[in-house]
Amino acid sequence: MSRGVLLKAGVLLALVVAAVALQLSVGLPSQAELRSTLDGLGGWAVPAFVAAYAAISLLPAGPTAVMTVLGGLLLGFGTGLVAVLGAAVVGAVSAFLLSRVLGRDAVRSLTGQRFASLDERVRANGFATVLLARLVPLVPFSTANYAFGLTSVSTRTYAGATVLGIVPGSAVYVAVGAFGTDPGSPPFLLAIAALVLLTVLGVWRQRRTRGAAPTDADPATGPV
Repeated sequence: MSRGVLLKAGVLLALVVAAVALQLSVGLPSQAELRSTLDGLGGWAVPAFVAAYAAISLLPAGPTAVMTVLGGLLLGFGTGLVAVLGAAVVGAVSAFLLSRVLGRDAVRSLTGQRFASLDERVRANGFATVLLARLVPLVPFSTANYAFGLTSVSTRTYAGATVLGIVPGSAVYVAVGAFGTDPGSPPFLLAIAALVLLTVLGVWRQRRTRGAAPTDADPATGPV
């Protein structure tokens, strides 16, 4: 492994460690603090929320689901959904490119042929793989951004599948926040039903993936 590759991997590792340390030491603002801040910003409230959401999504284990619910609670369903989608895509692509530039070469050098085989399957089914991961998340949103950056999926494919795939889940979580003050309303009940459905699909997909996982004797089989 060349010195340049080691340097880039070290920078990525340092950034990840610093982000985790910052999240653990500083924490996130409360709902009341966010509402007070946004109310004081007037017309800049939505851009500020987008910037905060995008920044939080760069954290390796950023609580994006919580931020999505807060988007609906603080901004309403329509504005909240647009703001969440825009911020999520910006954060996802930023983390993807950061991981691609700083980490991909190091991972390829360290893992060798086994990673190359997996990477080839992911590349061949790039759009479908990313889309499925977004529709039925198997790993947290922020973690998946960095993980996909290590693969050879093109930036355009990744961004397109992410835009399309996060719409259903984002709409559900934003609706939970927007209509949560009236838990008996049809929109809230519909959002909860959709959330349960997404959860069930996620569990089913995860069990199916584990059950069909490739063995060491035949690494080319199984889902990507």
